[in-house]
Amino acid sequence: ELAGKIPEAGSAYSYASVTLGEYPAFLAACCLTLNYVGSASAVARSWGDKVSVWSEAELGSEHWFSRLCDPWPGSTWNPMAFLVAMGSVTLLLKGVEESKWATNVFTYLKVGLVTFMVVLGAYLGYPDFKANMSPLVPPEFGINGIFRGATSCFFGYIGFDEACCLGGEALDPQRTLPRAVIWTISIVTLLYMAAAVVLTGMQPYVDISGESGFPDAFRAHGVGWAAQISAAGEIITLPIVVLISILAQPRLQWAVARDGLIPQVFAEVDERGNLWKGTLYSGSLMIAVATFVPFGYLDDTISIGILLAFCITNWSVISLRYQTAEDGKHSV
Repeated sequence: ELAGKIPEAGSAYSYASVTLGEYPAFLAACCLTLNYVGSASAVARSWGDKVSVWSEAELGSEHWFSRLCDPWPGSTWNPMAFLVAMGSVTLLLKGVEESKWATNVFTYLKVGLVTFMVVLGAYLGYPDFKANMSPLVPPEFGINGIFRGATSCFFGYIGFDEACCLGGEALDPQRTLPRAVIWTISIVTLLYMAAAVVLTGMQPYVDISGESGFPDAFRAHGVGWAAQISAAGEIITLPIVVLISILAQPRLQWAVARDGLIPQVFAEVDERGNLWKGTLYSGSLMIAVATFVPFGYLDDTISIGILLAFCITNWSVISLRYQTAEDGKHSV
């Protein structure tokens, strides 16, 4: 609804700016910055951890590559997270067209990989599905554990918000943006639910790996080739999430700088139409966080920011409908 009525860059910031005013809008921008930079950092960090786990499992802890992935055991420095974060920012600095091509290719690969893991995992786990899913709510977690898990995975659903943040570059945004939001939410939710159900059906929940869930589950079922495909697929396709997560941040900065709330340097556009400086600044921050901050510290922080930003968005919908009713016009 908001994307159709206010098809501008900035997502929740732009919606709050139009309906609620400057101060709620700036708060929304701060929360979105936490979302975009934080989620990109978290995924980059997760990718670095997965590469390290894969290297130790396949090559051994004494292999030179394994030592490269974790040169100082016990420290928070993650070279692989630095590598993928730097690569994503470098690609964005080259322009949106190159980023769009890479996004399309890796998105198809990622959806195909998730579908492969869900289908094969359902086939392998079907005989033990009922036993592994009982009890449905483990007693040591209870209802509080369900809500805790929901808040932890909350940032997996910010893709549709980023589609709105890129509204200023969409063709016919009033028609395409609402459809993009609906399709994104639907596809991501179905894949997320299917993968979660299948994984918990394949193994007892106490045996599920937090770093390498499906690969370890396939190994437990004796299907080594599927474990290798899953592990390699995650390593190959996960970097695109870093790219997409940080892609929206320069557009958000541009919208806020356009309104004079942050320095105008964030609104500068180069001769190719790219937000080069804004991408460099936000990308540098993301690289630093991904390299030195462990994933566990980023998870809850991102979820809090997203929750608050979405609350502001919902408030904007109510305010917009109220204003529309006062004007005697029909809402979308």
